[in-house]
Amino acid sequence: MDLKPLPPRLAEGRDFPKTQRRASFSAMKALRLRSLSISSQISSSSEGDLPSPITTRRRTLTKNRTFETLKEDLIRRPSKSSTEDNTERASVSTRPTSPSGTGSRSNSVYGDSTTVIKSGPLQPENSILKSRKEFLVLTPLALIKFRSRSAAVERFPQITASNTTIGALSPVDSTSSLKDYASSGELYVPLEKIVSAFNDEGTRPSFGIEVWWSDQKKATFACLQLDFSLPDDRDEWLKQIRHTIKIRTKSILEEPTPSDVELQLKQVLGPQQKDGQVEIYPVIPRRPYTIARANSNEAKKSWRDNSSFYIAFAKNICILAQFTRTSAGQKVNPNLVQFGLVTLSKVNIILNDERFDLVFRIPLEKPRKLELSSRHHRSISSKLYRADTYLKPAWPLWTRREVFCIDGEAPQMPLPNGEDYGGFMTTLEAFIQGYNCAPVEWTVQWKGVRHPPQFCLLEPKGQPKYTALQLLAVFRALRFNDFFKSLSFRDIDFASISGAFDNSSRLESTVWLSRTGKRSLTRPEFELVENSSVLFQEIVALLLGSESIRHVDLSNVLSRDITAPPSESCQSASSPSNRGCEVVPPIILLWKSLQTRCNSISLDGNPLGVSDIAGLSRVLQNRPDFLKTFSISRCRLDENALALLWEGLHEQRATIESIDVSHNMCRIEAARVSETLQDASKLRHLNLAGSIKGNLDGPLFRPWSATSSLELWHLEELDLSGWKVNFDTLCGIMKFVELEESRSLRRLTLINCGVSGEMATGIFCRLGAGRDMHLSLSENPLEVGSTDWIDLIHGNEAPRMLHLDMIQFQHESNFNRLLKALAQNKTIEFLSMVGTGPPNRASSKTSEVLSSFFESNDTLRFLDLSGYSGKLEDAHLGWGLSGAMGGLKKNMTLRQLRVRNHDIGAAEDVSELCRVLAANKGLAMFDCQNNNFNHHQFAKIVHALSFNNQIISFPLSDADREYAVQKEKCSFVQHQGQSDKSFQIKMSKSNESRLEGLLRWVDEYWQSEAKKARDILQRNRDDPINRLLELEGEYIDAWKDDTLPSWLVPTYRVRDKGKEASHSSQ
Repeated sequence: MDLKPLPPRLAEGRDFPKTQRRASFSAMKALRLRSLSISSQISSSSEGDLPSPITTRRRTLTKNRTFETLKEDLIRRPSKSSTEDNTERASVSTRPTSPSGTGSRSNSVYGDSTTVIKSGPLQPENSILKSRKEFLVLTPLALIKFRSRSAAVERFPQITASNTTIGALSPVDSTSSLKDYASSGELYVPLEKIVSAFNDEGTRPSFGIEVWWSDQKKATFACLQLDFSLPDDRDEWLKQIRHTIKIRTKSILEEPTPSDVELQLKQVLGPQQKDGQVEIYPVIPRRPYTIARANSNEAKKSWRDNSSFYIAFAKNICILAQFTRTSAGQKVNPNLVQFGLVTLSKVNIILNDERFDLVFRIPLEKPRKLELSSRHHRSISSKLYRADTYLKPAWPLWTRREVFCIDGEAPQMPLPNGEDYGGFMTTLEAFIQGYNCAPVEWTVQWKGVRHPPQFCLLEPKGQPKYTALQLLAVFRALRFNDFFKSLSFRDIDFASISGAFDNSSRLESTVWLSRTGKRSLTRPEFELVENSSVLFQEIVALLLGSESIRHVDLSNVLSRDITAPPSESCQSASSPSNRGCEVVPPIILLWKSLQTRCNSISLDGNPLGVSDIAGLSRVLQNRPDFLKTFSISRCRLDENALALLWEGLHEQRATIESIDVSHNMCRIEAARVSETLQDASKLRHLNLAGSIKGNLDGPLFRPWSATSSLELWHLEELDLSGWKVNFDTLCGIMKFVELEESRSLRRLTLINCGVSGEMATGIFCRLGAGRDMHLSLSENPLEVGSTDWIDLIHGNEAPRMLHLDMIQFQHESNFNRLLKALAQNKTIEFLSMVGTGPPNRASSKTSEVLSSFFESNDTLRFLDLSGYSGKLEDAHLGWGLSGAMGGLKKNMTLRQLRVRNHDIGAAEDVSELCRVLAANKGLAMFDCQNNNFNHHQFAKIVHALSFNNQIISFPLSDADREYAVQKEKCSFVQHQGQSDKSFQIKMSKSNESRLEGLLRWVDEYWQSEAKKARDILQRNRDDPINRLLELEGEYIDAWKDDTLPSWLVPTYRVRDKGKEASHSSQ
């Protein structure tokens, strides 16, 4: 929502009140806001059957065929041809067809009458004389309750003894009539007659459902009580009943309101409705809403018996009417309760439930509450909202938000077709076209994020970075959007908009008021924003305008080197500058003024200035216990800056859930960190990699007894890399992982922490077998003290994901023991051993053990055995790896294999590698970059790849091509018998021409082979069989291949609930 005109007080140059803070109500009166209807929010939610809130169609329930005529259609025996036709329809689908006339409607009704959607027993009603075991059957036409299971099976032979839930079954041979149903079933309820179905709110010990339906013979509402033994059974039945009713009511015309009811209500509301139109909906009161009679017990038991209830709307009032008949069928004067629509004080609606509450209150009187239920609850709530908007047009939006409490838009619900994400897609498309710029890449994440749904702007395709207009289009499409709960601009370059000003030409004012008017800026704050840069203004608009944003990720948005003033040119690249980071000041402004709900921020990779650090520290100290997430990894902080920021974080220790101050080229004393962590019991993510120094007496933290009340931690990620962990801290970690609360721990990283083999043994013992987590013990002396941890791996006492990178084995026998243990392990699915190997080049024995490991292991899905490019060649597996890879020929379980930096090309013979590529049927991704292949070897590998129909990822590197070209040049020089330096001086024109032509040919040859490889990968990606491939999201992220096909959707374990949708604005 763009607030183009300046606020009146600002435009007129008037001063603000002394309080400097605009009150929400007065601020809203000062602006003309566009109405953002909650009724449209209701209609665009997960169920799309709500009528449009702007429609003017008469809302009286229209007339349809009576139940008697429908009954005649069911009883009438169809002809042979029609029977065959409808039998075929019923066997194909259970969905009713839309009626195009009497004949087609009759055929559809008959075809669905013999299909069972769901069936099952009800909870027996035990009595003194007998125990009744009733049976319930749901068809596309009706809900039928039988006296017994045998009676149900007699009429629906599809219900077998082994199955109680049946879908899409074929019809029975003979046609059953309503008379037949009545003879064997206790009750037959047509779905179009049902007024509402909801959970029983009584005190019965069972789990029940109340199904209220219109009994046309008695002209009253009847209740069908269904009791179940388990709440899950009740919830599943209720969900299926509502879904089937929805399909049924869409296929036929709405059931009409009885003519006598409509006539009486029109007579009462006639003076209020000039055009004579009255909107009437059937409802069920869940609680008595009138003053109790003298005999209150009798009123409680029978106040809804022999009655029907309707709610009717006129221009200014609504009426809840009760129409009652005696047992003999005689009419009783209706009970009418009238409410003024402007007295509506509260509307509680759950969009996924038919129950809703209306509270009316006249000033100086007690409120009156209506607890109702109806399958028309969405239409009723939409009508109430439109009436409130019409009757109180000058009232701002936030007043309606206080009245209408709408719940039910859960992020776990699947997105319906055409979902607009709160209008984001429509607005973004308009800005993209209006600014005449290229589309942007974006996605919506529901999985693996703390605040779903999360909007994520992706890196551009076909251009190095987004233009300023593209970024502005995204920012302004997100402005005032309350659909998203978090925003991510991670790794998006903001350089195109950084430092830009547009204040001299801009006509509209900047955003100074939130969408609902609850938050606003003071006069000085507004003037500061008005005179700031475009990026400053857009950050304020995002975090102030929307009241739903809890988290924003601005990592690496300004990490590129920006030309600094001459005075800063000599400043150290690792220390804070005076310039500052442009995205930090607007965040400080809003945190200081309490005008944003965003309490979670990631600023990783952005160089922070001195003013940024001072401002952040000041606001964190002055406003304690509000921050949830704070991440400033790789922000070029020095020790003074980190110490100053930690003073602010110390004041947030009671609420902080995630801290990341890693890799800032500076460290803070362990004792200072421990003082803060002792009270940080809400921590979920703690990353102090490379940030702690000094010795410590006692543990760094006590996650098992963080407070005096022994409140336990629920850590999910812990990284203490780079600090020599003392014994007390390690004991604390081991004690924590033994507790049940540690089951949420999914990553424990202790890289280069001085963990000995004895300590590692203790960690493996306490983690147990197959825990779903990452354990990283890289760069630790694991041979020191004990190697029993290898035996624990052999005995399956290891987590699912293990990192043992850069382990300096001093004895080849221990490395071989590890390979043998991994060959037999049944718990590790993800293994990284980058740079880990024997002390020297692999011997024939090591090569044999490695081959056996490849062949025997049937658990690993991801394996990274890459060498480390910084190590000496003697430490590479080299030829030993090339020969050992033959064991992969029969491996059918490994999906991702990476073997970089092993100088496999030095073996000259790559035949074994080629045979593996051609024969293996399990690998989907293979990476052998940086192995010094020449162009002949590369061609052989590509040829072998052509025989593989499963591999969809085979990364190619320009560095390999350049190496092959340089290697060919060196061979040419050696062939001439001269050193490279002397050859450059004495080379003749003919040799120079020959060399240039040779290098050009090698380069072109390599590129042609690379194209063949890409064509092979595309062939495999287009194969429908390969689209069945499923890989976990963590494994795909670790692979880091941007060319992976879009159809490869990562899978997530139960702990990552939700959904995900990707888009490109076209």
